[in-house]
Amino acid sequence: MKKLFFFLMSIMALNAQAQNKFALGIKLGQNFSSVNNVNVDHNAASFHIGAAAQIGLGPSFSIAPEVILTQTKLESNPSVLELLGNSALKPETYHLNYLAIPVLAQYKAFKSLVLQAGPQYSILLDQKKDGKEAARLAFETGEFAIVGGAKLDLNGFFLYGRYVIGMNNIRSANELSNNLGDQSTWKTRQWQLGVGFSLFNY
Repeated sequence: MKKLFFFLMSIMALNAQAQNKFALGIKLGQNFSSVNNVNVDHNAASFHIGAAAQIGLGPSFSIAPEVILTQTKLESNPSVLELLGNSALKPETYHLNYLAIPVLAQYKAFKSLVLQAGPQYSILLDQKKDGKEAARLAFETGEFAIVGGAKLDLNGFFLYGRYVIGMNNIRSANELSNNLGDQSTWKTRQWQLGVGFSLFNY
């Protein structure tokens, strides 16, 4: 009887662990993008949508690979004085659409609070300037970034916020060199806020 009891308890423990081994969900939210360039306004709003998995490594640690369609919106709105001082300046809006692949390490700090950090690589799918297709050389085809943030898990639904720091210049090197040797920096900074829900857990 005692052996049967321990056997049943072991099965229940394994089943509880298995429920946290793998999870898959979908997510969507808002981006607030900027680059550290004086001519581009900060915190232009855009969107992201995608899928997020979770692979458990223990009671508190897990890995969360994601695939996200995300947009970086950059707006340039020179002031009247800047326009008078440089006739080449003009208002411009860029829309850069990426397929982003972050791989985040997760740590459950509390019952519902999960801390996240890790690398992200983004592939540029298309780029538009003022609603029209931009030149292919305007921006680099890929971007490497570091991601940090937190997720609030609410029984299948989750809320999240994260900060994405671009590590490389997204403006094409050819574009910069062709523009009178322009060496301005176009490294992105992006806040992401969103909501999601789990499709299933194993």
